[in-house]
Amino acid sequence: MIILLSDLQIFLLETFSIIVFYFIVSRFIKRNLHPCINEGLITLVAGTSIILCMTFSVNLTEGHIFDLRQIPFILGALYGGRRVAVVLFVILISYRFLLDGSGFYGAFIVNFLLLFSLWFIIPKFYQTFKIESKVKLATVTALLGVMFMALLVSLLFSELIDRRYIIFISFFSIAQPIGIIMFVSFIEKAKQDIILAGELRRLEKLQAVSDIAASISHEVRNPLTVTKGFLQLLREPNLTEEKRSTYIKYSLEELDRAEQIITDYLTFAKPSLENIKVLELDKELDYILKVVNPYATMNNVLIEVNIINNGYVTGEAEKLHQCLLNIIKNAIESIELEGQITITVDARDGIAKILIDDTGTGMSEEQINKLGTPYFSTKDKGTGLGTMVVFSIIKAMNGEIKVESEVGEGTRFIITLPTTNHNSK
Repeated sequence: MIILLSDLQIFLLETFSIIVFYFIVSRFIKRNLHPCINEGLITLVAGTSIILCMTFSVNLTEGHIFDLRQIPFILGALYGGRRVAVVLFVILISYRFLLDGSGFYGAFIVNFLLLFSLWFIIPKFYQTFKIESKVKLATVTALLGVMFMALLVSLLFSELIDRRYIIFISFFSIAQPIGIIMFVSFIEKAKQDIILAGELRRLEKLQAVSDIAASISHEVRNPLTVTKGFLQLLREPNLTEEKRSTYIKYSLEELDRAEQIITDYLTFAKPSLENIKVLELDKELDYILKVVNPYATMNNVLIEVNIINNGYVTGEAEKLHQCLLNIIKNAIESIELEGQITITVDARDGIAKILIDDTGTGMSEEQINKLGTPYFSTKDKGTGLGTMVVFSIIKAMNGEIKVESEVGEGTRFIITLPTTNHNSK
């Protein structure tokens, strides 16, 4: 009983080394590597697993050792190819020779027959794409390995056959096929998951492009349709000068709206910075306030600025203006009657924080999660592009943006940017 428990501990240790082989294969080797690198990694990992299995083996009699070396040998050969199979065979036989014992010749014959079988099975394994077919081929190989070993012992080493050997060979004939089936199934399933994840990412990108294209075409068509209508009205012969001026005014406003939509789209599509300079935050905010204050006053909104610690950041002034203007303009439009927007700047420890708080209608958690995605806007006529531009610009400046909001309580935008030395201006 003690001997059987000792054998079981050894097999558990060997199983652990094979599991390590599986995880390395599933995590690293199945990536798009060069074939030679892929084969080299499989050879290294499978060869190490074979050596570990043979090092911690069961000694039935002096010179005869038994272990689970065939599992990493078969797996490495099936996933590495014929060249890997030959190299693994050489590793296996060379290490078995170093271990010495009369069982070396039996090991050579058994594993040579297994290599011969793998030589014909490997191409079929590569050509099939169904998991079931791969599992069947791997299982046949595992059973052939067990059969070759049992036949060799029966024909050349019959003196080894005793109660312990029968228990061992029974366990081996079950454990090896089951182990092969499990590992092949897991590896193939992991490969399919990687392929599926890649397809999902590709579809998500296509969906995003589709949504943006639909948003652009829809939003640009509206002002163009309105402009077309006014231009047709301008052809009326009895049109008064007052109406003519009104129609021209509306046409120009709609064209400006279409131009702004296209500008937002181009900024989102190309968020990279070009005219990079060192920007002083308080001065940039002064400029932004001059631009946006008339609009805020018209909507009964007070804008307050608090500079706790002024700071310098690197970026493109125009795009930073566009980013902050979009946020402030959205904040103004979220306030229904009258309210306040508070802008706070605090730069310290290499980080500049810009907090923009408003007393507007606020957003739900679902709305916050959708911010920055195509075709989503909290405004009735919004395209969602403005917020997408904000996120793109902040990302291009190596910053982060977070949004905190509650319905009826207002919204806070937290922009975090890395600071720079103002002497580099």
